[in-house]
Amino acid sequence: MKKSIKYAGIAAATLLAVAPVAAPVVSNVTTVQAATDTNTSAVTDYANQYNYDYTIAANTSAEKAANFGTGIKIADFDSDAFYQQIVKYGLQNKNVDALTKAGTTVDVAAVTTDGVKVSTLDELNQYLSDKTTKGVKLTLTFNYKTSDGADATPIVKNVTVTKAAVEQAVDLKSAAISYDKSTNVAYGTSAADYKLVATANLSVKDNNGNELTNAKEDTITPSVSQNFYNSYNDAYNGTNGAAVSTFDKENATYYQVVTGTFAADSAFATLLTNHALHADQYGLTVNGTTPTGSYTDPTSFQTKTNADGTKSFTLIREIHVGSKEAASWTTTDTTGVVTTKTDHSVYTLKNDDNETIANRGLAANSAWKTDKVRTNANGDKQYRVATGEWIDASDVTYSDGTSNSSALTDIKAASGVATLTKPAGYVMSLFGDDGNVLDRGLASGTAWRVDKTAKDAAGNTYYRVATGEWLQAGEGVSFK
Repeated sequence: MKKSIKYAGIAAATLLAVAPVAAPVVSNVTTVQAATDTNTSAVTDYANQYNYDYTIAANTSAEKAANFGTGIKIADFDSDAFYQQIVKYGLQNKNVDALTKAGTTVDVAAVTTDGVKVSTLDELNQYLSDKTTKGVKLTLTFNYKTSDGADATPIVKNVTVTKAAVEQAVDLKSAAISYDKSTNVAYGTSAADYKLVATANLSVKDNNGNELTNAKEDTITPSVSQNFYNSYNDAYNGTNGAAVSTFDKENATYYQVVTGTFAADSAFATLLTNHALHADQYGLTVNGTTPTGSYTDPTSFQTKTNADGTKSFTLIREIHVGSKEAASWTTTDTTGVVTTKTDHSVYTLKNDDNETIANRGLAANSAWKTDKVRTNANGDKQYRVATGEWIDASDVTYSDGTSNSSALTDIKAASGVATLTKPAGYVMSLFGDDGNVLDRGLASGTAWRVDKTAKDAAGNTYYRVATGEWLQAGEGVSFK
């Protein structure tokens, strides 16, 4: 603006030198308006002070917040001790009067640093004051109007409030144990495979959502035994171990012990004692189920005291060995679409063991996404169209699915019902607006209301049964 005024002054001086009798008309001088709206500048300066992650000192808690939620007036937000606290150097660019004239309000949302949504002011203050939680992540949205009264684009800032030191809860109220209860291995796999001696994804979370496995304090250390057993009871009792170097017994099940080791004076050890005495007041689950202690209960676990004074609990996981037939295939990943041919009305499917699946098949001229392809020593080739379901390559044509030339066109309004008439067990694939097959299908024997029809490049007709989802007309589909 200063440059504009200076230029106007020079222009006036020039006019005087040429025609000294004419008075300069200063009322017609035009100045350039500032590029940034004044309200936007004020709100931006204020909001930028909340670009800071705040750490609460050890053994202290944050000031309690007085405001939380949507539509907080800027004056209330500005005077709130908690929000003043999380600014790095104290609020310098306040100008609250200007922000108030701009109709500024603040929306405050939060989740804990463990990802739990904070729903109320009381919950926010609970997380801020609880020394056993790690903190909260705040999203501050500043809403306002520009100088001409239009709704401005909100300014969003994120602040993480963390605790310098998090204490483990002294009296745990509950714990949720989870692990991979079973795993599948191919016939002929070595028992020394690293996947079989891993930690089975053992996880223990307390009632605050804190992970107790491999934590810095009060840790539970997971491990998996390299011994295998022929029965659940043998694994549970640690007796009659099976000498297994290679899983060469097809369709067999072996059992393995999963262990979690913890200190005898830990909060988790206290929880187990309290749960045994007062199950109505203290909670304990394994894969979502309360253990009963019965050998026949797959969620059961037992505890013991080890020679070094630590304690541990044990769980049992199952190892399922596949068949020779399944192991004879070489499987690779792929991405594409297979479309059944038209010389048969239905094409059969095979399971992982290459056995025909009863009452299941794919209709002629239907397209299906595939994610894996496999071949065997005889040169047979199959595509996987669903978990445990394969179709012979000779029954389909394969496309990598990258072409959109089949996008649906000639879209017209319609009113009617499409009924799938194939026998029970058949599924008809759905297509997107681009003409490509989706990861969804409709079961036989169901009926769907249709509001539009369309065609693809080959002239095939489609019925729209949901937004972006089309059913191809043809055998097995009746429309009325």
